[in-house]
Amino acid sequence: MKNKKYISLLILLLAHLLTILDIFIVNVAIPSIQRGLGSSNGKIQLVVAMYMVGFASFLIIGGKTGDYFGRKKIFVLGMLLFMISSAGCGFADSTDHLIILRFFQGISAGLMSPQVLSYIQVLFTDYKERTYAMSWYGIAIGIGTMLGQFLGGFLVELKPYLIDQSWRYIFLINIPICASGIFLAIRYLNPSRDYSSLQMDYWSAFILCIGLALLVFSMAVGLEQSGLVKITLPVSIVFICVFIFRQIKRKSNKKEPLLNLELFKNRNFNMAVSASALFMLMLDAYFFVLAVFLQEGIQLSPMQAGYFIVFQGSGFILASFLSARLVPRFGKTVLIFGVLLLISAIILQLVLFYYPIVDFRGYVIMFLHGVGVALVLPSFANIALKNLPQNMIGNASGVYSTVQQLFGALGIALTGSVFYYLVKGNTDFKHFYNAFFYGTFIHLFCLISVLLILFLLPKSVLPKKEKNSEK
Repeated sequence: MKNKKYISLLILLLAHLLTILDIFIVNVAIPSIQRGLGSSNGKIQLVVAMYMVGFASFLIIGGKTGDYFGRKKIFVLGMLLFMISSAGCGFADSTDHLIILRFFQGISAGLMSPQVLSYIQVLFTDYKERTYAMSWYGIAIGIGTMLGQFLGGFLVELKPYLIDQSWRYIFLINIPICASGIFLAIRYLNPSRDYSSLQMDYWSAFILCIGLALLVFSMAVGLEQSGLVKITLPVSIVFICVFIFRQIKRKSNKKEPLLNLELFKNRNFNMAVSASALFMLMLDAYFFVLAVFLQEGIQLSPMQAGYFIVFQGSGFILASFLSARLVPRFGKTVLIFGVLLLISAIILQLVLFYYPIVDFRGYVIMFLHGVGVALVLPSFANIALKNLPQNMIGNASGVYSTVQQLFGALGIALTGSVFYYLVKGNTDFKHFYNAFFYGTFIHLFCLISVLLILFLLPKSVLPKKEKNSEK
C-alpha cells in the first residue's frame, strides 16, 4: 500500500515536471523556431507567453473541476490533451498555429497541475510524509527548469529525421512521456473527489480566460501592431472588469464565486502575491531574453546556451534543500539575502557579458542566480496562505499560482518587446548587448520592489525557530 502511494507520487511529479519543462524547453529553441517558421518578434514571444496564459487561466478552473468531477478523471484528461496539443505543436506549419496550440497546451497543463497538489494532500496525511512529498514537488521545479534548458539545446541540434526541422523534437518528445503517464495514472491512481464541492461557474471561467489572453497578446505585439492593440487592450480590460463584477454579484447572491475577493482583505496575502507577481515578472522574462541573447548576441549554439543555463537549475536544486532548513531558523532574512544575491548575480552578469565572456565565471554566476531564486520563491506561498481561514486556502492557492503564471507571461511580453525594439533587426553584438542591458534594468527594478515589500512585511510572517526547540 505504501509502495503504491509513492508510485502515485512519481506519476504526479512526472506531470508536474512536464508542465515546468515545457516553459523552459522552448526558451532555448526560440531562435530556431523563429527562423524555421519566419516568425515576427512579437509572435515569437507569444509562443512562450500564451502557454503560460492558458496555464494561468485554467489553474483555478482545473482545481475546481478536479474537486467536482474527480481528480483522476481530470488528471488523465489533462495529460491526454497535453499529448495531443504537443503533437500539434510539433507539426505546426505556421507561427499562428503554434501560438494557438501552445495556448491549448497551457490549458491542459492547467487541468493537470492542481490535481498534483490535491493528490499530495490526500495521499500524505502524515505531516512528515507530506513535507517529504512537497520537498520533491519543489525539487521537480528545479529539475524541470534544468532539464528543459538542456533538452531544448540538445534536441534542436539533432539531425532531423522524418521531420523538416529539429526544433519540432522539443514538442514531439512529450508524446511517449504522456502516453506512459496516462497508462500509469489509470493503473495506479485511486479515484479522489471532494463531494462538498459546488458546481463550476463556467461563464466566469470563460470571461477570465479571454481577458487574460487578450491582455498578454496586447503586451507582446504592442510595438509591432499598435493599431490592433488599441482594440485588444481595452477589450481585455473590459473582460477582466466584467469578471470582477460577476464575482461580486455572485457573492452577494450567496453563490460560490470562482474568485473569492475576500482574500484581498488579508494584508499578508496581498503583499506576498504582489512580491510573487513582481518576482515572476522578472524570472521567466530573464530566461527568455538570456536564451536569445546567448545565441543571437554572443553566437553560442543552442546546446552551448542550454548547457550554460543548466547551472542555474543546479543552484536552485541545491539551495532548495538549504532553504527548508534556513527559513525556519532565520525567517525573512533568508529571503532578503536571496534577493540581494540575485541582484548581485545579474549585475555581475552584465559586466561579464560586456566583453563578451562565457567561461567558468559565468557558470558560477548562473549557479548563484539559482541559489537566490530557491531562497526566495518557495516562501511566498507560505506567507500568502498564513492565517487564512480553512475554506479560503484552496481558492488562495489557485489565485497565487494563477498570478505567478500570468505575470510570468506578462514579463516575457514586456521585456521581450523592449528587447526586440532595441535590437531593431540588427545582428551585431552591440545592439544585442544594449537590448539585454535595458531589459535587465526592468528585472532589477522588479527585484528592488520585491526587496521593499520584504522589508515592509512583519518579522513574524515567517517566524524563526526557537533555539530551545532545537535541543
